[in-house]
Amino acid sequence: MKDGLIFANARAKAKESTLLSKDRLQRMTEAKSVDAAMRILLEANYAGGMVPDEGDFYSLLAEEEKIVTAFVRETVPKGAGFECFFLRNDYHNVKVLTKAKYAGLTDLTDLILPDGNFSFAELKERFEAGKLDFSPFVSDAIKTIDKAFETGSGSPRLIDVELDKALYSDVFDRLKKDADRYVKEYFTAYVDTTNVTSFVRTNRIGAGFPFFKEGFLEGGEISLKDFEECGADTQKAAKMLSKTSVKDYFDKLDEKDLAAFETAQDNYLLKIFSVSKTDMFSVAPILGYYLAKLNEIKVIRVVLVCIKNGVSEEETKKRLRELYA
Repeated sequence: MKDGLIFANARAKAKESTLLSKDRLQRMTEAKSVDAAMRILLEANYAGGMVPDEGDFYSLLAEEEKIVTAFVRETVPKGAGFECFFLRNDYHNVKVLTKAKYAGLTDLTDLILPDGNFSFAELKERFEAGKLDFSPFVSDAIKTIDKAFETGSGSPRLIDVELDKALYSDVFDRLKKDADRYVKEYFTAYVDTTNVTSFVRTNRIGAGFPFFKEGFLEGGEISLKDFEECGADTQKAAKMLSKTSVKDYFDKLDEKDLAAFETAQDNYLLKIFSVSKTDMFSVAPILGYYLAKLNEIKVIRVVLVCIKNGVSEEETKKRLRELYA
């Protein structure tokens, strides 16, 4: 596996040179129209030379994500736990199908994410046939959701909560095996930062601990009891989190509004691989490239949406994530 891993990482390192430069991003941010910004991407052979319809940047970005996902799926050695990253798209698409079932939605085109470990068509077929046994976790979550709606206590939030919990139970169950240490580190940090974000949001809106507990994700280093002992006391929370690996993340949240939490989380998680991307005997280089590319696509989407809606250049920059460096 080591020889295959080194070769995969070498290919990923070579592709890092194709990542969007800060200069190019700056040019896009200063562009006066969506089409002018898209031309900058086309100059860089974005989406493999695809020529989208005028103003259709969604198709362009979707195609670029398909290309990078196909590259990683083909390249990364099996047994590293990488399927957990694709699993997130599967669970998101199950959420979409579940909400469509109870909300009567018919056009799901703009809601679904690119294929994960399963194509959306296959997931849809399994969902409609009641055969979600590809994971006992998702199967149990759907049973809980169906029962709640039968008794009149179902809601969109319940769908999100139950499937999010199922997802990370599934992830950490898979990572018990011989997964790469950086994959484990990433998901542990992701769960911890997500719980910290939820804790801060809950306190800011005064929703109370039961609300936070309902959506708490298992698998991180910070326990539910740690949060419970802090209550709504921000100073206690800061003291508790100062002893954890997510201290810097919490400190940044204190300086940002709610809308910037996702950006802060993406920046924090990307740094895990920015500092370890030279470890050729782990999946850090190839995983770092993959996450950097997904991050880049998010950044570009934010820029193009802001241009489309006439958001000022200054406000646009506030919403941008850091690029992989």
